[in-house]
Amino acid sequence: MGYTGINLENVKLSNRSSILKLLNDCGAMPRKDIAIRLGLTPATVTLICTELISAGILCEKGEMEEARRAGRKKVLIDINYQYRYVLSISIEAEETCIAISDLKGLCRAAKRLHTEAAGRPEAFLKKIADESKALMWERGIVKDMVLGIGVSVPGPVKRRGGISLHAYRIWNEAVPVAEIIRRHLDIPIIVENNVKAFAEGELIYGNGKEQENLLFIKWGPGVGSAIIIQNRIYDSQNSKTAEIGHYIVEKDGRPCRCGRRGCLETKVATHAIADQVRAACTKEAMPALYRMMEGDISRIEARNIADWIGLADEGLRVVLDDIIEQMARVAVNTITLLAPDKVIIYGQMFEHPGIEERFLHFCSHYDASYHGGYILKSGLSDRIGYIGPLAVAVNELFLLAGSAEDGGSIK
Repeated sequence: MGYTGINLENVKLSNRSSILKLLNDCGAMPRKDIAIRLGLTPATVTLICTELISAGILCEKGEMEEARRAGRKKVLIDINYQYRYVLSISIEAEETCIAISDLKGLCRAAKRLHTEAAGRPEAFLKKIADESKALMWERGIVKDMVLGIGVSVPGPVKRRGGISLHAYRIWNEAVPVAEIIRRHLDIPIIVENNVKAFAEGELIYGNGKEQENLLFIKWGPGVGSAIIIQNRIYDSQNSKTAEIGHYIVEKDGRPCRCGRRGCLETKVATHAIADQVRAACTKEAMPALYRMMEGDISRIEARNIADWIGLADEGLRVVLDDIIEQMARVAVNTITLLAPDKVIIYGQMFEHPGIEERFLHFCSHYDASYHGGYILKSGLSDRIGYIGPLAVAVNELFLLAGSAEDGGSIK
């Protein structure tokens, strides 16, 4: 077979992707600086930028402020973040969030609905699609204005094909999420595990712009994790995720939703926390909580954890400290094994008063170097409802679209 040479079109598309990612990470810059940063010729950058400006993907932001000099002033080039919208769907065990955002990550509209785990997945996904259509209609957004749909779900996901293999506490069987939603919304769709999606959000909008190797720990109704190695999310060949929530902490312990026994989640998930507090709650041990529940300790549940977890009961603090210490111990062991540049924590539990501080206390108890900025709360925590699915769609359908590796194109 004869040598056919380099596929110039693929090279051009790869260069275009590199320019978009550089501008997203670093902000507006002149064409000459783009060429220097990427090692491209000024002519190549000018040609690609001109095409992207014509397509409405890039825009000129005016002249660069610089010291007086001879010659033409540098004109700043930036991404046109209003080029398209993205529909984000975050499916969690208790609640599903639907949002419409621009490419910058600014939410334009959102709505939340109860996650229906008892019925058929097809029926609930159709309801999500219908609610998405209504949200778009309310905002005057038509299909052609939407770049794509990002969906995040708990548990293992087969991203190529958009299949949720086992969404813990939602559905136990494999569900072709992308196929079902696409029947009702004829828009490109990407499906990803919820923690890996959030990690992708950090790569595009957060700490991932500055750190190459990160460990993410989510503590909410359950526990999840994800790993970024050299600015890429670690993804195994068998669609498994780095789930520290299913690290075994107790021999022959309680059955876990994953099918194992004694997983960390059986100790520190919100329903497990409620069980342990309920078992220890008496009028003498936890007087404030006992009064709040009017003597009916069966009312201590995961769904109302925000109401009682911050009460000033010594007995409650002892139970919570034991739980937080177990969580911290597994986190420290994982950090020791992976040695990331930074650890990013987020999730519902870290939003409750005192939990983040106690978690950091126990982490630094085992290793003093973990105190003082090594373990950081995510700056995207206030956007947890949509930033992950937004990021997976923006990354695959916009920043990486058209590269030789992905074989797609921006439309």
